[in-house]
Amino acid sequence: MKGIIRFLTFIIVVYLVLSGLITLQKKKPVVSEACEDGYEEINERNDRWHQRDWNAISFSSSFCATYQSEESVSLANAERRNKITYEAFGYEDLWGTVYRSLIEDSKSTIGFLVDSLSAISREKQLSRSDLAEMIVAFVQDIPYSYVLNIDCDDYETGDRPCIGNVALGLLSPYEFIHSLYGDCDTRAVLIYTLLEELGFDPMIVVSDEYAHAMLALNMPASGDHLTYRGNNYYFWETTAKGWPIGMLPPSTNNVNYWKIALVNEL
Repeated sequence: MKGIIRFLTFIIVVYLVLSGLITLQKKKPVVSEACEDGYEEINERNDRWHQRDWNAISFSSSFCATYQSEESVSLANAERRNKITYEAFGYEDLWGTVYRSLIEDSKSTIGFLVDSLSAISREKQLSRSDLAEMIVAFVQDIPYSYVLNIDCDDYETGDRPCIGNVALGLLSPYEFIHSLYGDCDTRAVLIYTLLEELGFDPMIVVSDEYAHAMLALNMPASGDHLTYRGNNYYFWETTAKGWPIGMLPPSTNNVNYWKIALVNEL
């Protein structure tokens, strides 16, 4: 009888170990050297399978990641975004309140992307500054789209894609990585969320004069920056490929027009 019990115990232990390994394998982010860039809808619920292939800003290396996003999760995030309320005492305070609400609401739904980008960083043995650049380039690589709180037909968008009648005129991080529609502050909010979760010290700055939002980051760099709490936060344009940290575009390069909307006060 004892022999049978030991045998059954052994079988159970082996089963649990194998089950655990299988589960870990399923949860492991998919990382490879090359993949096709784009997405496909994989079922009638409009869930999507994404393949992202992008380069470092310096083109010194390339990255690839795949992930699945769910339409139902995107819609749930949109519903919560629609319910955001705020009391504000100025332009930057208003947007800072909105951004923080979106960021805190999104952390539980984009953890898989944080894990995936971290896995790529470990595989590539990236430095902290290279990791930040990889994350920014991941977003810069997505073509710019207008996200408006009015109808697209009522706004001059040129030949760029546009989605209209969106509450607040921006998308939450999960909505963005699902739809791949993102304007300036949609991008800044996603990058801020990723960087903050990975232990960086990011900032979102806004300009009423330029009608623009941008990331700024406290890390060793040079160029255009704001100084806050004795630290230099370097501007980082995220709406197009190739912009390095510390370089403001000529059309938005008056530092005095930029105000801090959001920064981690801890």
